[in-house]
Amino acid sequence: MRKYTSPPSIPKQKRLRQKDHSIVPSPPYLLASKILDASCDLPLLSSLCPTDGWRSALPDEWVQFPTGKLSHSFSSYYDGDVDKDVTFEEYMQLVNTGFSGRNVGASSSLGLTLNNYYNFAFHANTTTTLGDLTNPLSIYVLVVLVTLLSLFKRYFMPKFSELGRKLGRSKHGPEWETKNEDRIVKFGEYVYRLIYHSSVSIYGVWYFHNKSWWDKSQGGTKNLWIQHPNHPVEPGMIWYYLIQCAYNVDALLSLIMLSLRVELVNPFYYSTALEYLEQEHVVDENQRKQEARNRVLKMMVRDQTVFWTPLFQVKWSATRRGDFREMLAHHIVTNILIFISSYYRFTRIGSMIFLIHDLSDVPIDMSKLANFVKWKVTTIVCFVVMVITWIITRLSIFPLVICRSVLMESYEYMVEKGPMDPALHDAYYLFFYFLLAALVFLHVTWFLILLRIGWTLLSKGETHDYTEHKSGEKQKTS
Repeated sequence: MRKYTSPPSIPKQKRLRQKDHSIVPSPPYLLASKILDASCDLPLLSSLCPTDGWRSALPDEWVQFPTGKLSHSFSSYYDGDVDKDVTFEEYMQLVNTGFSGRNVGASSSLGLTLNNYYNFAFHANTTTTLGDLTNPLSIYVLVVLVTLLSLFKRYFMPKFSELGRKLGRSKHGPEWETKNEDRIVKFGEYVYRLIYHSSVSIYGVWYFHNKSWWDKSQGGTKNLWIQHPNHPVEPGMIWYYLIQCAYNVDALLSLIMLSLRVELVNPFYYSTALEYLEQEHVVDENQRKQEARNRVLKMMVRDQTVFWTPLFQVKWSATRRGDFREMLAHHIVTNILIFISSYYRFTRIGSMIFLIHDLSDVPIDMSKLANFVKWKVTTIVCFVVMVITWIITRLSIFPLVICRSVLMESYEYMVEKGPMDPALHDAYYLFFYFLLAALVFLHVTWFLILLRIGWTLLSKGETHDYTEHKSGEKQKTS
């Protein structure tokens, strides 16, 4: 087998001016090259790659640089100098050698060790590995944060639900309580969401209000890309990302648990159906088998079965959201964006997306809480505020400011005036565009649902939350 040699290095200034799409492979092939290169660097997958590299197993025309479809090799995200994330061990070396230039050694004291971790997490004046959510240390912290959020919800959400129970009982009487147990459970969920979104929005406004990418006088969104990827990632930004990621991971898990339930499948369905048909005096063998199969199929799909296997089946639960599919897609896209934006240090633009979503979520939570206990006037006021906020944040700032910057400014400041290889930009941009476009599509979809809610309110004088109930709510206020 022939040995593959890496493509020749092109001087930076020459490379930045060479942008001939006719000789560069199309984006899917560039992305495939990067994925295969990265896969062969992973410990678990490296043994599967040929000794001379995976390109050595391909025809010459596929790997001939620069026209070969899989010829481009990317050893790193950028060809220029990139400030490396500092590990805890490297941070301790910097700290220990900072005293008169001598190494003072490591202490075995538990208190000092914990203090060092605290300083590393909250006071490091350099970008640390905690800023990369794909790093093992960050994943460990995320697991801890998700666990803490789950414990907080387990303890406080029943108390929040009890508050909803008391409010509903005082407003509509004891009969309302017995008919709205599912509504009471969701009330507790949205009290928790309101507390989170309000708290993180207050912190976001306080922390980011003077950042250059929010200030047009300082360059505005151009600062999302200038000097990237060597943006300093401050501890405040790191923990903002960690907490937001933990919340979104927990929200995805909670959505699945609240909307779906798993039941074991009766392994004797078929034989039970045959016995039933015998009792009904169905003696024709072919007819008995066919009707038994039909009966089993009816058992499989009854009660809104989502997924069926011979061992278990997944069904919709009573607390299922009406927009479950849209919300599931939103959480999946959001979590993917969170992880890859932290890996590629797109934390500035990620923080902008976080903030506008959190600000618009506050009136959503308030509107849902008011609607759950059927406070009509309060619901209407919150609904109007929610629609206005939604239009400003998710339908204006997100597509017209943030997405516009991705489309119009990222290439100029990362490639033409920055260190990124143009071919590498081509490899990734369609993937990021698709995820951002998916969010825009979901925002428009939800806005149409909001318009439907508003139309029902105007035409019928009733408040129906179609995000919770696809076909509208049953009025249970009496």
